[in-house]
Amino acid sequence: MRFYEFSDSESTDKLIIVLKNYIGRAASKKSPAKLNWNGLNQVLKSSGAEVTADYETFKAIYDSNPVIQSIVKDFNADGVELKVPGAPDSEEPTQDSETSQDKVDQTAASAASAQVAQSQQTPPVPDLT
Repeated sequence: MRFYEFSDSESTDKLIIVLKNYIGRAASKKSPAKLNWNGLNQVLKSSGAEVTADYETFKAIYDSNPVIQSIVKDFNADGVELKVPGAPDSEEPTQDSETSQDKVDQTAASAASAQVAQSQQTPPVPDLT
């Protein structure tokens, strides 16, 4: 059966539960959650849902369900990507072109120059009188 062949919302509820479970697992690992259609179908089948997920049927349910819209980041012919709080967004380019090694080098250089400047200062002479 396909998503749109169900007159009740039981199949949609099962889909939402499955997707939210994936989001929870990915959030605990702080990693993105991407599923291809075959993988999603296997998960749905193992959870007792009698639905088939593919692009066209998922698009129909996505367009009509705001809950699914709120948990899905993107979907295409290959599969679905879920919104995972705390997961790195691999698609966003970094604003800072400086690598982490560059930052370490810069910090070390500034610390070294501060130490050199401090070591070149003449220590005060103690008053022995």
